[in-house]
Parts: sequence; structure tokens; C-alpha cells
Amino acid sequence: MNKLFISIVLVFVVVAGALVFQASQEGTSSVILPSALAANSAVDMKRIRVGGRVAALPVDYRVEPTIELKFSLEDPGSNPATKHPGIIPVVYSGIKPDMFAPGRDVIIDGDFTGGTLTAHKLLTQCPSKYEAPSAETMYKK
Repeated sequence: MNKLFISIVLVFVVVAGALVFQASQEGTSSVILPSALAANSAVDMKRIRVGGRVAALPVDYRVEPTIELKFSLEDPGSNPATKHPGIIPVVYSGIKPDMFAPGRDVIIDGDFTGGTLTAHKLLTQCPSKYEAPSAETMYKK
């Protein structure tokens, strides 16, 4: 009887541990850089998280016939004066976040298919340092 009880408890603990491990793996993801995606552009990836900077290339935002934001993403800290092989195109079907602008850091959850990142979530990072406008700008006559 004791062996049966210990076996049942042991099975329960193992199953509970496996469920907790699986749940923690699904809830977390590492952040991939655009250059890593560009290097593996032939590989399709689902449910990934990409962190990068909105490239200074043209940003296309349309609200009709559907809401769609198209832009390019590059590695944070890359030199915008040089062509960087790590630039990838992004398509987002949703309202453009208020803080979205070229040069702004973003985190994207989405799918990478055919060399394009299709964003399901688009999070912008606030500037790390707020600079108030100068008095001349505010009180310009």
C-alpha cells in the first residue's frame, strides 16, 4: 500500500512539474535581432520576438481599405549612413502607436515568412531621456 501511494504521489509531482515547465517555456521568448533574421531569411519562423530600431527608410501607413503599417527594422546601434544587411521589412495590420517614428526602438511579436516579418504586436520604447522644448521654441512670437 505504501509503494502504491508513493508511486501515485511521484507520478503526480512529475506531471505537475512537466506542466509548469511547459507553461513557463510558452510564456517566455528570447528577443532576436533583425540581422539574425536576415541571415536566415530562407527559414520561416512562427511566434518570434524581434527587437530592433525603425530604419530611416520610408514608412508607409495606410488606413484604407485596411489599416496597414509597413516599415523596415534594423539592429539597434547600427550606422544609418551605411547599408546594413540586417534590415528586414515589417508589415503590421493595426493602428500605429503614438510613439512610433524612424529611429525609435521597437519590440515585435509575430511571424517571419518569406523574408518579411508580419507583426501581431508592436511595442514602442519611450525615449530614455526627455528633453523639454527650449523657451525660444515655446514662446516664439
